[in-house]
Amino acid sequence: MVPFAVLVALFALAAGAFAFALRRFRRTAVWFTAAMLVLFPLLSDTSDWFTWFAWVKRYSVVFPAFLWAFLHAYPEHVMARWTAKFIPVLLMVNVLEAGVLELQGPSPLNGALLIVVGLCVPWRFTLDARTRQLGFRDVLWQLACLLTLARLYALNPTFENITAGAIIVLLLASLSCAVERDSQGYVGWRLYTLYFLILQDSLLPTWSDPLYPDWMHNDRRALGNGTLGAKLWLGLNVLVVAALVFRRVRALVMARSIGNTSVASTATP
Repeated sequence: MVPFAVLVALFALAAGAFAFALRRFRRTAVWFTAAMLVLFPLLSDTSDWFTWFAWVKRYSVVFPAFLWAFLHAYPEHVMARWTAKFIPVLLMVNVLEAGVLELQGPSPLNGALLIVVGLCVPWRFTLDARTRQLGFRDVLWQLACLLTLARLYALNPTFENITAGAIIVLLLASLSCAVERDSQGYVGWRLYTLYFLILQDSLLPTWSDPLYPDWMHNDRRALGNGTLGAKLWLGLNVLVVAALVFRRVRALVMARSIGNTSVASTATP
């Protein structure tokens, strides 16, 4: 039997290589993601997709992956400029889905924090002229997203056999930005690595089983919510999300103050 650490390394390598290839070969990525929009339900093992959430959570990644690929391959296209305005909405929906799921699980407080993180998605995406990467630079939001989602994946028993894969691709997005020393590419790395996980678990679900050892099974992870480590983790999440909200509120107050000052200056004869 292959050691768990080796399986994790192989999965991380495959997910990273897949995301890198889609980012590097942009037009090929458009054709691939477009084809998967149609072929995904035909090639996937849908035998255990009993609820609407099972379909929504998968297509909420499969569809944005196509939009993202198109935006990167044809940034000047009229459709691309129009679609770019909806990327923040899709990102928000993806995080809110996780928040709703966590609200019904063993940690409603972490679910509430995820809802806040989803509502705090940056709305101003920029296209970096040098790297042609569409995204935003907000390390605090990315940290809040990482901590709250990782806790959901690690301690909510709903995720079952994709627990390890979900945590791996979540960490890969942040690690890739750290290697590049630029958080501008976070959304792209996050989306493409998550896309890899969704395709793998849907098209080849049996490959998820080796990444789901006994110590990760539902009952053990559910009990983990009562441990000291889990409580400290939740406390850290509260602090980080509180800092995120404070910064957003302060920015809104400052923007309003500057706006009022500008109006007053214009009105002065």
